[in-house]
Amino acid sequence: FSMGKSLRRPILMIPGPTEVYHEVLASASMPVYPHYGRDWAEIYEETTKLAAQLFNTSGEVIIFPGPGSAALEMGIANLVAPGEKIIVISNGFFGDRIDEIAHHLGCRVVSLKADYGRVVEPRELEETLKIHRDAKGLAVVHNETSTGVKNPIIAYGRIAREHNLFYIVDAISSYGAVELQVDDWGIDYCVGYAGKALSSVPGIAPVAIGHEVFRFVEDRRWRPSSWFLDLTVWKSYMDKWRPIGHPYPSTVPTHSIVGLREALKIALNEGLEKRYERHEKMAAGFRKAVKAMGLEVIAPEEYASPTVTAVKSPEGLSSKIIREMLEKFNVMISGGLGQLEGKSFRVGHMGLTATPHYMVYTISALARTLKNLGVKVDEYRPVEEFYKHIEK
Repeated sequence: FSMGKSLRRPILMIPGPTEVYHEVLASASMPVYPHYGRDWAEIYEETTKLAAQLFNTSGEVIIFPGPGSAALEMGIANLVAPGEKIIVISNGFFGDRIDEIAHHLGCRVVSLKADYGRVVEPRELEETLKIHRDAKGLAVVHNETSTGVKNPIIAYGRIAREHNLFYIVDAISSYGAVELQVDDWGIDYCVGYAGKALSSVPGIAPVAIGHEVFRFVEDRRWRPSSWFLDLTVWKSYMDKWRPIGHPYPSTVPTHSIVGLREALKIALNEGLEKRYERHEKMAAGFRKAVKAMGLEVIAPEEYASPTVTAVKSPEGLSSKIIREMLEKFNVMISGGLGQLEGKSFRVGHMGLTATPHYMVYTISALARTLKNLGVKVDEYRPVEEFYKHIEK
C-alpha cells in the first residue's frame, strides 16, 4: 500500500459491518470527547436511554466497548458459574460460538442443536429441561447470520421463565431491524451491536441487563475470573462515578458512542414499526429475486431473517460469485460459515442497505455475475420479482 494509491471502498452488502449513515459519520468525525465530565455524562445517558427504547426495557443499558462476542461472554460469565449447567441452542456458526464461549468459561454445556437452516422447536427445549432440571441458564442467537434464520426467541423465553432460567440472547444482527421486547419476553441479558442493523460505526455493543441480574450478582458467592467482565465491577463504577459521566471501569471510544447516538435517533425518527416492516419487506423481496434466479434460500420462509439471506451456491461457484461481485460490480457479499463454508454465500440487507437503492443494484449484479459464470439466468426477472413484492 502506498500513499498515492486509493483504497477501494466497496458497497457493503455483508452481514456487518454495514454501510454507515452520512449523519453518523459526520458526528463520529467531530473532535474527540473525553470519556468523563458533565457534557459527556449527558451524551452517554442520552445514548443509553435511546438504546433502551429499541430494547424495550426499563432495566440498565450499558455500552460495552468491544465486540459482541465479548459482551456475550460477560453475560454467561456472570450468570452461570463454572461447573453449572447452561442450555445453548445452536443452529448455526454463531450458536456454536456461544457453545464454545460457555465451554471456555468452564460451564457444563448442554448443546441443543438443529441442522443449519432449521430451528430447535420449543417442545425440544421443554423435553431437554425435563432431563436437565438443574440448568441455570439458556442462551440463544436471535438472528443466526450464518444461515439467515430468525429463531423463535419469544417461545424460548416463556419456557426459560417457567424453569427459572437466566435467559441470554444474542441480538447482535437483529437489534435495530427486528422487534425486541426485552422485559415482556423475559430476557435477562440481551446484546445488540452498533455496526450492523443500526448502520453505525462498529466496535461497541449496547447491552440490556435486567434488574434481576444485578440483584443476583450482588448476592452470589462466586466471581468471574475476569475483572473487566465482572458485572459487580461495572456496578461499583455505576454507583460511584455515574455523576461524573464515567459509569464503566475503563476508557470508552467516545466517537463511536456519539455515532451510535445519531444512529439510534435515525432509527427512532423513522418509527420502529415502519423500520421493522421495511426490513421484512426488503428481505422477502430479495428472497423472491434469489428464487427467480433459480437459487435456493437456506432458511425456511417462516423463520427467514429480515437482515441477512444465506443462499445455496451452484456447485463450485461460491468463491467465484463473491470475487466477481467485488471485482466487477464493487459489491461485497460474504461466504458461507461453518457447515456451509464453500457451499453458500450471504447477503446482508440491514439498516441503510435495506432499501431499494442498494437492493436493486445488488440483485442486478448478482444475476449478471451468475450469467457470466455460465448459470442460466433471466437477468430481468429477479428485479421484477423484487419490485412486484415491495410494491404490494
